[in-house]
Amino acid sequence: MDFYIHYTALPQGKSLADVVGELNEVLEDGGAVCGGQTDGPGGRLDLELEDEKVNPKFAQMAVKAYLQRAQFPQDTRVELGGMEIGVYE
Repeated sequence: MDFYIHYTALPQGKSLADVVGELNEVLEDGGAVCGGQTDGPGGRLDLELEDEKVNPKFAQMAVKAYLQRAQFPQDTRVELGGMEIGVYE
């Protein structure tokens, strides 16, 4: 199942490589960052979730918690199944 993170900026002091590595650690065996696109300072990260192993809601909660701890901007959104929600909602 595809899961996307839409962001306008990375947290201060973190590179895109840092964020990708930390997200892969958060997802462990339940998924991985598989791509994305950057457009200026913002962009999108594409994650692939393993449907058979993890309920997507658990992965969504874990990713949202990571994004909050990492202090992504307030307008950062996650998208799962075509539905976008704010990270801080």
